[in-house]
Amino acid sequence: MSPRAVVAGVVVVLVGAVVAAVLLTSGGGQKTKGGGDAAPAFTLPNLQEGKGAVSLASYRGTPVLVNFWATWCTPCVQEMPMLEAAHQRFGSKVQFIGIDRQDYRPDALAFVQRTHVTYPSASDPDATLDGSYRLRGMPTSVFIDARGRVVQRVTGPLTRAQLDDGLKALTAAGA
Repeated sequence: MSPRAVVAGVVVVLVGAVVAAVLLTSGGGQKTKGGGDAAPAFTLPNLQEGKGAVSLASYRGTPVLVNFWATWCTPCVQEMPMLEAAHQRFGSKVQFIGIDRQDYRPDALAFVQRTHVTYPSASDPDATLDGSYRLRGMPTSVFIDARGRVVQRVTGPLTRAQLDDGLKALTAAGA
C-alpha cells in the first residue's frame, strides 16, 4: 500500500470519528420514541425568585412537554418563540415546562422575560437531570403523557411539524 493510500485512509477514519462525535454530542436532531418509561421526577427552583419550585409531580394527570435549554445554545434560543406560540395554542391541554441548564440564573431570567415565555421555567445550573433524562445534546424536548410516561424525546431543535405532531399525540391520547 502506498504512503498516500495510508494517509487517505487515516483521513477518512478521522473525519468519520469527528462526524460521529458531533452527532453523538449534539443529538443530530434525533427523535426517539419513549419506551413508556416513567418520566424521572424532579423538583427544581423556579427561575423567578419568590415563585414556588417547579415539580413534575404537580402536573400528574396532565400531558407535559419538558424543554431543556440554555441561553448559550443558539438552537435553543431560536426555538423558544415557537415553543411559546405552541404553549398559547395547547396550554389548556398540555403543560409546558422549560428547564434552563448550566446558566447564570439572572441571564436565564432576563432571556425568559425578553422572549415573553409564560410557561413555568426552572433552573438546573448543575445539570442534575442530565443522567436521568439521558440528555445528549441541546436543546432536548421530552413529551410525557398524562400517566407520567415518556412517549417521545427529541434531541436537537424541534421542527414545527415535530412539535405539532408530538402535542397532537399527547392530546389525542388523553381524549
